[in-house]
Amino acid sequence: FPMSGLADQIANQYQIKNLNTSLLATNLDLKINEELLWELFIQTGPLKSVFLPRDPLSDRHFGYAFIEYETELDANYTLKVLSPLRLFNKLISINKVSHEGSYSIGACLYLGNINKSTDEKIIYSTFSSFGNIIKAPFMSKTFTNKGTKYYALITYDSYDSADSAIYNMNGQMFNGNIITVDYFYSTSSTRNKTSVVERMINENRKLFHH
Repeated sequence: FPMSGLADQIANQYQIKNLNTSLLATNLDLKINEELLWELFIQTGPLKSVFLPRDPLSDRHFGYAFIEYETELDANYTLKVLSPLRLFNKLISINKVSHEGSYSIGACLYLGNINKSTDEKIIYSTFSSFGNIIKAPFMSKTFTNKGTKYYALITYDSYDSADSAIYNMNGQMFNGNIITVDYFYSTSSTRNKTSVVERMINENRKLFHH
């Protein structure tokens, strides 16, 4: 998920100076415009600017926006209150624009056997108590011979938080179903526990990712 490098490039390109007070909102529907974003984000604090980069030829925006607040406090508060957020039935991801690369690599968890009435908001509010979720929960379904199964993916900024979520939630009743919580590996069919070496590489990659 190389959004961090991209966000940095975009921020440099558009001279976004105050990274601490700026948020990057992605996955925006084409129906969204600057006025709508302004009305939405000003509810959590005084805004300095809303910037929705557009294609100069077609005037269509690119699906992301920079929201700049007067203070870092308001930016951080907005993250807590508005993330994740649904607009025109799309789940908007809101991140701090920072040079720390904190949303480059994270600890991604797989939540299995989720009740189909569960939405991302419930997942977020429950699982954010174990740590900082850096990517809006992603819900999907798989079709198996036992019928449709629902699952979700969430990404924490540290393995400690992910471990805590697994320890507290695996095999527990969640919104009417007993769920499984484990590390998600997209490439491997056998989901072994992440090796210590891999963890160290990932933790270090976060430190050196600019």
